[in-house]
Amino acid sequence: MLKCKPISTKQQDIDNIVFRGRVLWRNLSAWLNRYLIVKTLKADAELEAVVIDRLHSVTGNFTDLIRTFFGDKAADDYTILLSNYINLFIDLINALVEGNSRVADEIVKQIYQNAGESAEFLSNLNPYWDKNTMENYNINFTNMTLNEINSFISKKYKDSFNIYERLISYSSSIGDFMAQGIKDYLIYNLQKPTPVIPPTIE
Repeated sequence: MLKCKPISTKQQDIDNIVFRGRVLWRNLSAWLNRYLIVKTLKADAELEAVVIDRLHSVTGNFTDLIRTFFGDKAADDYTILLSNYINLFIDLINALVEGNSRVADEIVKQIYQNAGESAEFLSNLNPYWDKNTMENYNINFTNMTLNEINSFISKKYKDSFNIYERLISYSSSIGDFMAQGIKDYLIYNLQKPTPVIPPTIE
């Protein structure tokens, strides 16, 4: 009878972290989509508040992950970046619903600036999050989210839902990239250091 090799507690911890990393961006996509629908259809204010609260909980989940491996300062700094990113999208949806295109255009510029700053911050934090790759992921995620929002606001609902489905799939790719970066970082840092043999004195 074959015996399964037991999984170490350390390996289980790493696997749990990888899973958490995979779902964070997907959750962000999902709750932004819900806010878009709630705000556009002028749903109950209490429902709107619940969705906003869920959006902000994504920030907490992500920064908790950062805090675990990179410390309080890094987590606090990234909390500001990610919170601003989410709040900018909320403000953008509000402006578009109100028909304020001038304000919306300015917010879009700020969203792209934030996406670039976030990519740079994360790549400096973890060498396994390549800056160019991270930046491409952030910009593409931003592009797709903006297209989804604009399509829904323009009542092109089928197009918006199609974009959302692609966005969910793309979010999983971002999550896989970031989770793998954390896993590589953990594995590297959990390795036992190679003993240094002092030179012999003749």
